[in-house]
Amino acid sequence: MHIQHLNCGSINPPGGVALIGTGGPFTHAPGVTHCLLAETDDGLLLVDTGFGLLDCLTPKFFVWLMITVAGWPRDPEETAVRQVERLGYEPKDVHHIALTHFHYDHAGGLPDFPHAKVHIYQAEYEAVTQPQDMYERYPYRREHWAHGPDWVVHPLAGDRWFDFDCTPLVDLGPVAFCFVPLTGHTRGHSAVALRLADGWLLHCGDAYTFHGEVDVQNPTPPPYQRTVRRLVNINRAMRPIGKHSPRLRALLRAHGDEVQLTCSHDPHEFDKFRTGLQSRHPSTGSG
Repeated sequence: MHIQHLNCGSINPPGGVALIGTGGPFTHAPGVTHCLLAETDDGLLLVDTGFGLLDCLTPKFFVWLMITVAGWPRDPEETAVRQVERLGYEPKDVHHIALTHFHYDHAGGLPDFPHAKVHIYQAEYEAVTQPQDMYERYPYRREHWAHGPDWVVHPLAGDRWFDFDCTPLVDLGPVAFCFVPLTGHTRGHSAVALRLADGWLLHCGDAYTFHGEVDVQNPTPPPYQRTVRRLVNINRAMRPIGKHSPRLRALLRAHGDEVQLTCSHDPHEFDKFRTGLQSRHPSTGSG
């Protein structure tokens, strides 16, 4: 069983230092879109898709605008489908996709895998299909689900993952997963907890964006966060600073020998996983 860490969208947003800690207050901030690809007994499992070919080749205006702001170069070789092919698989080998949330940079590649089951937390599915406001109506792009995905909607049913609520576990043999709601960034934003041979890997999506936020030794927010985030986040739901970080740090303190964390856009975390340097205590340094 292998886990591949894929960057499905190199981003470079202005002012991104307040989110991912790279760059400066008046410069662009290099970042990644960290997705996971796992071999299971029922095909491949992809956690988030990153940007897709549709976004790269023929983006609608809103997605084009957001991609331009984010600084993604619209490189088709960075899409999940191209990386799956380079690893020697076919797109149809991806049988399962689990989404942390439905923003375009996390779900844009869904049309590239039209035969996959798309797993999503119930509250996020309701946000996608029954948007309540402009912050759900515009970022949740209909072109990303116009192909009619094979939705698998996961509600809460009283299960627990360590000290968190979670959805029932989906067992795929060497890998199992569940959704751990970490709402706020979106109505149904969730982490995806993967059970692996040597413990758990929790992909936290955008619940945090900088590794220092979950540093159990010296918690550190990204520079200029309080000033810049309030300027660039019109959506008040995206403004809370460090909402889930204390609970995630407590998780690592209590279960750091069993659990590793990653988020979607921090290049520091991505590089540590890709180079095999990730320890059983992945967030104990802020360098």
